[in-house]
Amino acid sequence: MGDPKILKVSWIFFMIYLVKSSPPEDPIKCSSKTNYFNCTITNSYGAFPDRAICKAAQAVFPTTEEELISVVANATREKRKMKVATRFSHSIPKLVCPDGEDGLLISTKFLNKILRVDQDNMSITVESGVTLRQLISEAAKAGLALPYAPYWWGLTIGGLFGTGAHGSTLWGLGSSVHDYIMQLRIVTPAEAAHNYAKVRILENGNPELNAVRVSLGVLGVISQVGYQSGLDDEWESLVGTSGSDLMSDLKTRHGIES
Repeated sequence: MGDPKILKVSWIFFMIYLVKSSPPEDPIKCSSKTNYFNCTITNSYGAFPDRAICKAAQAVFPTTEEELISVVANATREKRKMKVATRFSHSIPKLVCPDGEDGLLISTKFLNKILRVDQDNMSITVESGVTLRQLISEAAKAGLALPYAPYWWGLTIGGLFGTGAHGSTLWGLGSSVHDYIMQLRIVTPAEAAHNYAKVRILENGNPELNAVRVSLGVLGVISQVGYQSGLDDEWESLVGTSGSDLMSDLKTRHGIES
């Protein structure tokens, strides 16, 4: 008989060797791979709570804001129902399901570019399909850090803001990611006089921005987001801070008397 401790350690290493991780499959599947007709969509868990299969007549994958404007304009002109889909469709509820089977899915999968990193103003501007992992990586290259974020790197920035995703803290503005938006561009349906689609640019302080925060994708398609970040050393300074000091600072920031 071998040493039980050695056998246990060997078994642990064997299990670690076998473990593999991979991102979820593409949530959109279509019968036609060339023009993406007759599609179904699920979420990253592979099923919605009611186990229903969501269907759509077509899916489109714009790569620029100009293409997105064209897609929204054409669908508005044709009076088609639209829903926005993200890279991994992480939400558990059926927010992405069009009504009926004749709707259009607009995926932000390829709206995934970092547009601008402004170290002086500690801000980052990205397209809405950029993942949290991309954003954290690009911020780190410039010596910046995100104030707070959810735990899963596969979330997209548009999805974060549209669904109210958050971390966990009372520090600064709090843990809701959408509270750190500086500017947002959203493509919405419009009248014929505006060619059936319009880009609305909303900056922090505009009351309409509050409507777009946690809008669940019903007001339009977020195309770009300007996000407020912080310096790495600013957040590193909090590490090791005692609980009493943190509470004291929070009370000062929020005007709470002891």
